[in-house]
Amino acid sequence: MTTAPLDLAGLTVGIWGFGREGVSVARTAAAAGAVRIEAVDDAGRRPFEEPDGIAGLEVFRGPEHLSRLSACDVVFVSPGVPWRHPVFAALRASGTRISSAADWFMSRHGAVTIGVTGTKGKSTTASFVGHLLGQLGIEAIVAGNIGTPLSDLEPTGDAVVVAELSSQQAALLTTSPAVAVITNLYEDHLDWHGDKKAYHLAKANVFRNGSRALVTTPEVVTVLDRLGITPVDQDLVLVDPARVHRTPGRFVMTYEHNVMNGAMAAAAAATILGRPVTDAELDAAVRSYQGLPHRLQTVRTTGRVRWIDDTLATTGESVAAALRAMDPDEHVALIVGGMDRALNYDQLDAYLRSGARNVSLIQAPTNGALIGTGFATEHPARTHLVHGLEEAVRTAAALPDVDVVLLSPGAASYDLFTNYEAKASAYCRFIDDLAGAVPAPN
Repeated sequence: MTTAPLDLAGLTVGIWGFGREGVSVARTAAAAGAVRIEAVDDAGRRPFEEPDGIAGLEVFRGPEHLSRLSACDVVFVSPGVPWRHPVFAALRASGTRISSAADWFMSRHGAVTIGVTGTKGKSTTASFVGHLLGQLGIEAIVAGNIGTPLSDLEPTGDAVVVAELSSQQAALLTTSPAVAVITNLYEDHLDWHGDKKAYHLAKANVFRNGSRALVTTPEVVTVLDRLGITPVDQDLVLVDPARVHRTPGRFVMTYEHNVMNGAMAAAAAATILGRPVTDAELDAAVRSYQGLPHRLQTVRTTGRVRWIDDTLATTGESVAAALRAMDPDEHVALIVGGMDRALNYDQLDAYLRSGARNVSLIQAPTNGALIGTGFATEHPARTHLVHGLEEAVRTAAALPDVDVVLLSPGAASYDLFTNYEAKASAYCRFIDDLAGAVPAPN
């Protein structure tokens, strides 16, 4: 069931979180006729700039101003605000209308949107859907969690929007995209949602408010069934891992974990085309797709060693997927560790212990010592506990016979860095500080 688009004319609009998306929402609210806009950035970011030309906007920095939101007619909440935050819970309990940039956009343009979510693979899948549609002559705009805020968009003509949606964004949707894609459902963002069930329910919201098609896997449907959610109103498009087409050659989308992402992208594109994507069309798109930064991206080459940035691998499952993408004959120095979110790393530890890949494990702060504990016990000589990313880089460079250094942290970067981009930048800087480092060719 969908909710009528929100009319902001004459309303006092609250915005919680005033980063890039918050500024976009403020501009949108002003253009929609909001009489007053109160933006509260409880993180109190500095340095900061006050955007010009937004009528009725006043910005308040610091958590002491959150109480102002309760007097607003509607509050747009940033994806970074935890669902269990006491003020957020109080706003929901009070009956205040809660929205978001994604919710605002979807209520107006959901009919021309493919929404992509999932624990891992959603950015690559969304990006590849856009690339594939473009190759087939359909104008596609890729936005949302992947970059451009959805509230910045006003699609026209026959354009299709491919929106990457985080669990936080999906949780607030009152209108679903026409085509919903759920790549997979593992454990993540427990600090935001509280538990795995709440996290999975938030993801499921991507299709529960009016999607006409759900593209996913049998494994995801099993998870949904356990939650008591059966996608009966949608055309369910199941992508079976055992039957997907595999493009010959070694490309970004032929890595084992990306084969399924590509197959789901093709299935989503087919719902727009009204016909299947042919194997030849998919092969051509796979060969021309360059991939995304921070996802198994080779950022430097020093001598025989390839240095790979996979900083967006923030779960154990995604690190295992990255290792599977490596050549079995390569010696991989794996750097793990980041913000501790109480995730379970048993699956990754089992893969490390299996010996399927030749790995030296480098455990970096903050939670690296918790990743690969069984492997560390069995292979102490191949495990290195370090005090920071710079030491991790130097340790990796000093290991004998290393072919690949893989920064695939299995955790978010916000403990010691502003974001994953800052962590990746520091990684490259530390590599460059080593004698003889040269940038990898573009």
